[in-house]
Amino acid sequence: MNKPYKIKYDTKKYPFREIIEKILETSNLEKLHEVEQYDIFEITKEAKTIWHPKYYSKFKSEVYPLYVEFLREVIKPHFQFDNMVYQKIPTFRIHLHGNVGVGGWHKDRDYNHTRGEINCWLPFTNTFGTNTIWMESEEGKEDYKPYDVNYGEVLIFDGVNLFHGNKTNEENKTRVSFDFRVVDEQNFNPSEKSTLNNPIELTIGNYFEKI
Repeated sequence: MNKPYKIKYDTKKYPFREIIEKILETSNLEKLHEVEQYDIFEITKEAKTIWHPKYYSKFKSEVYPLYVEFLREVIKPHFQFDNMVYQKIPTFRIHLHGNVGVGGWHKDRDYNHTRGEINCWLPFTNTFGTNTIWMESEEGKEDYKPYDVNYGEVLIFDGVNLFHGNKTNEENKTRVSFDFRVVDEQNFNPSEKSTLNNPIELTIGNYFEKI
């Protein structure tokens, strides 16, 4: 796969931010840190906020229909897959001011993801500096840098092999995003193992679905 890169999409057709704001009951995602603060998150603890249960409880009814449409009309044509396997429920991230969004730096293969999976990272806020994802450009290069991604853009990268993570958010803006993985069905490697934070098998019908 190439180095990390971005693609654009129409936020009027796919108004993810508006839907997430409705679910979280806020009109300003960038100021969530003014509502609630937490000690610096450790690995597996970053989803223990007051907002994560709201997202996951309403994802199927409020987000999933638009998400599948987005996959069919934007992501699948971009990769030109005949059949695409995709992460059924995107992982929700909140990178609060003064905190981290992910508890540890890693490669996704550390958590049982397999070669061929492609990461799609989609923020609902403009991201920059210390409130965005940091990553090396090639495996083993260790040239870590922030990837500035705006709402309306998707960062595409090889999370299985590229070391990535985040820094303590020193910007005065919280970042809210979700990310998911897709893979050409021909290259899909199902596994009975699970990821670090989601104790379900990495198979179609469980962690993954197919379109």
